[in-house]
Amino acid sequence: MTIAFFTMDISFNEYHLIFPRIIIGALIILAVALLLQKGIQLLKRKEKRPKPFRFFSENYDAKKFYATLVLLVLYPPALSLFGFLPASILFMFLITILYAGQFNKKTIIVSISNSLASSIAVWYVFGQLFDITLP
Repeated sequence: MTIAFFTMDISFNEYHLIFPRIIIGALIILAVALLLQKGIQLLKRKEKRPKPFRFFSENYDAKKFYATLVLLVLYPPALSLFGFLPASILFMFLITILYAGQFNKKTIIVSISNSLASSIAVWYVFGQLFDITLP
């Protein structure tokens, strides 16, 4: 009798369900931990009423927030229009420029190298090595 930790005895039709179940389980555990942490903080406080909930902090960067939302909304149509690699390179370039905070020669060089390296690495690992179909 052997014990195998890294083998699974499931049918091929159920393979795609493994990873989402692991992620959902991890998210549930993290949500419970966050709720417990917040509950402990409320119990330790002297005042009984919790502070009013604010989704954004008072000085959040609205430009970066809304620009990120726009880029995230435009990314899927760009995937179908240009394909995975060009759309991902463009998306990563724009996100890196956005979060760099300044627009100069060094930022552009870093953004280009970041977008090329990350997009090509993802394309190679998932599209070529693992043979996963990318958009």
